[in-house]
Amino acid sequence: ESMQWRRPIEFIQASRPVVIVDEPQNMESPPRAAAIDRLHPMCTLRYSATHERSYNRIYRLGPVEAHRLSLVKSIEVASVLEDDNLNAAFIDVVSTDARKSQAKLKINVGHGSEGKQKTVTVKVGDDLFVKSEERFEYRDGFIVDNIHFRDSDEQIEFTTQPPVWKGTPVGGFGDDVRRAQIRETVRRHLDRELRFHRNGVRAKVLSLFFLDKVANYRIYTETGHELGPFAAWFEEVYVELAARPKYAALNLEPADGVHGGYFSRDKATKKKPEMFKDSKTGESKDDAETYNLIMKEKEKLLSPEVPLRFVFSHSALREGWDNPNVFQICTLNESKSTDRKRQEIGRGLRLPVDHDGNRIRDRQVNRLTVVA
Repeated sequence: ESMQWRRPIEFIQASRPVVIVDEPQNMESPPRAAAIDRLHPMCTLRYSATHERSYNRIYRLGPVEAHRLSLVKSIEVASVLEDDNLNAAFIDVVSTDARKSQAKLKINVGHGSEGKQKTVTVKVGDDLFVKSEERFEYRDGFIVDNIHFRDSDEQIEFTTQPPVWKGTPVGGFGDDVRRAQIRETVRRHLDRELRFHRNGVRAKVLSLFFLDKVANYRIYTETGHELGPFAAWFEEVYVELAARPKYAALNLEPADGVHGGYFSRDKATKKKPEMFKDSKTGESKDDAETYNLIMKEKEKLLSPEVPLRFVFSHSALREGWDNPNVFQICTLNESKSTDRKRQEIGRGLRLPVDHDGNRIRDRQVNRLTVVA
């Protein structure tokens, strides 16, 4: 009544507010843009590292400038493949059709942030260089020379390149590559902990693994659950490396207590227990629940008394969450989006803090390793 029956939003509109939007790429849909306009702002400021639309730029603090000012960690990349393998042509035979004398292949198509995997149809004489929109890795010798249709021997022969069989893709990132990534991440994590221990750096070390689905971390069965392949490989590698004499001074915790998965959950019912589940978009209610779970445990993760040091998660960490003491990021997913990769790497760029919560400014300490 004291507002003379006016709605509160009318007072905000009358003040012609300055509206500041964080992560504005999430506010570009017509309903969200209209909601901002209804505030009648004098001006709107949008702050993000990954803008979807460019308005009137008034200030820019880029990654290079932020690094020069020592506002973020340095980045180093540890690749588990040689450069030649990284540039290998990806080909997966999806199916063959003897009646139409053709085959369907999954290949890489497009360039840069537009690059993606796509299923294409080929016949004898087709050139994958053309089908891939002229990606350089298909440039030499990937002209289809023959197609074999016989069951258990379906394959594609090329003019000067080795044949590819159905069920045996080439140029992709198989289990052996991901196992090597996990091993390299654990090794670098333990080496960093040992270096901090010897140099008197009182800071907890965290490693973050990005994966594409829960089943790679935890598998649910009729009798309960068991470790997924990534978690099993992690424990196997951790046990092996932790047993080495060089790490004895660290008094390392058992493998099952140092890693944890942060995923959305299906709540328990009378018929089934609580279960992790996949979430895809980064904006769903499930992702929000995961985000809240991690935020609640953010301080806990920084405590040296808590053994958890290796965090497994996916889309919910794309933006909005980071932990200053993430020193290793392992990308076990195959996302192609440039913005997605920037957001993932950004989870580990904040300057770390010591056990007392003080920010560490030492450039020798402040390095993020991306295991790719």
